[in-house]
Parts: sequence; C-alpha cells; structure tokens
Amino acid sequence: MTIKDLFLSFEKKRNLNQDIKRKIAAKALEFISVGDEIFLGAGTTISYLGEELAKSGKHFMLKIWTNNVFVTSLWLKNHDKVFEENFIGITAGEVSRKNLSIVNLIAPFSRIEKSIIGTPGISTKGLSADDMDTVQQIEFIGKRTKNIIILADSSKIGRECTYITRSIRMIKLDIKNGKKYILITNSSLDNLSSYVHTISKLKEIGFQILTI
Repeated sequence: MTIKDLFLSFEKKRNLNQDIKRKIAAKALEFISVGDEIFLGAGTTISYLGEELAKSGKHFMLKIWTNNVFVTSLWLKNHDKVFEENFIGITAGEVSRKNLSIVNLIAPFSRIEKSIIGTPGISTKGLSADDMDTVQQIEFIGKRTKNIIILADSSKIGRECTYITRSIRMIKLDIKNGKKYILITNSSLDNLSSYVHTISKLKEIGFQILTI
C-alpha cells in the first residue's frame, strides 16, 4: 500500500458521519484559547478539529503537540500559516498505517493542560480500542494531562472494543484527584438504551457531557 493509498483510506473513514464530526470539532474549539498548550490526538474527528482550528481566529500563539500525521499534513498543504503563528511539536515514535498517527509515543513534556482525543469506544467499562497502540497512547496522555476532552460521535457511545484503554475505575480515581473529563458527542436514537445508560453512568462519575 502506498502513502497515497493510506491517505485515501483515512479520507474514506473520515467521510463517515462527516457533518456530525465537523459539529463536534466546532464545539471543541470552545475549549481552546489563545496561548494554550494542547495535545491533539489521533483519529478522524480530531482531524476535523485541526481543520476547524486552522480556519478559526484561535490559531494564534498556541503550543500544539500532536501525534496526528494527517493533521500536520493538512496544515502543511492548506494552512501553513499555522506553523508561522504557533509552536507545533510532533511526538516521536512509530508511524501507524492504521490511522495515520504516531504510536509508542515519546515527547519532551511531562505535563500538559489540555488533551483532545478521540476514542473507538466508550462504555460503562471505560475507554476502549481494538489495538494495543491506542492503549499506549491513552496511557501516555492520561498520565500527563490535567483536562482530557474526548470527541466521539454517538456510534462510539456504549461500544466496547477488545482492549480497555482507560478503565472506568481509573477514570473515577482521576476525577477524584482533580482531573477533568469532558465528552463532546451528539444525541442519537440508534441503540438508545445503551447510549442513555452510558451517558448516565459517565455523568454519575463526574464526566462533563456536551451534546451537539
């Protein structure tokens, strides 16, 4: 598979629920202020946030760390001013062909104020994924971040994947110790029982839920 094929495959996934992902990304902009230091994670919804951020008036004097290869490529291609007006740091590690991100992360920061991430699944068991690379990413971010902002369309709510990336028990401890968890999603009538049950449980343990 060529680099072009990898980008085409990512674009195909990115186009699923595109309107909803754009709205979730636009809502996430409310949590970014001029001068912030932030981490942008992997995934298609985060890629829309990267695009919306570049088009907004908030892309000034930011310190942005990311492992999202697609986002940095998008900025280089269409929004090179982002590099002129901000510090952009790309984490070290290995490039994942699956979602055009860097995995097995290594970064020079020990603490960061806000991390904005996606997740393949979030349920009453916690955050989950279908690969161990994502487990490492979430562990890396979770240890270093004060505020974790999760962007997930409704198809991810109530979904349980193979591996737990952050258990509900660990999330409860994080919140008890002052870490904030914010979920930005959309309302849905699909799989309604699981969706409502998951959202209710997350609110109960201290999640801030924003529904577009």
